[in-house]
Amino acid sequence: MVTRENLYRHKQTHTKQNSWWLLDAKGIELNRVCDECVDVVESLYEPEVLGKAGRYEDVVDEPVDEEG
Repeated sequence: MVTRENLYRHKQTHTKQNSWWLLDAKGIELNRVCDECVDVVESLYEPEVLGKAGRYEDVVDEPVDEEG
């Protein structure tokens, strides 16, 4: 079982084949996750950052530069 305490060690087992990028509400890569650790990693972020509640701007102070 992955916990916050052993997350760093667990993440060393990630490969491109067994993990994917957890994205914030704006599509920015936050952390690489897998089925075993996604819940623990999501708990490190405010729900607003993940787009699960409220407004992203309420918890993120720095504006995101739009590429284009």
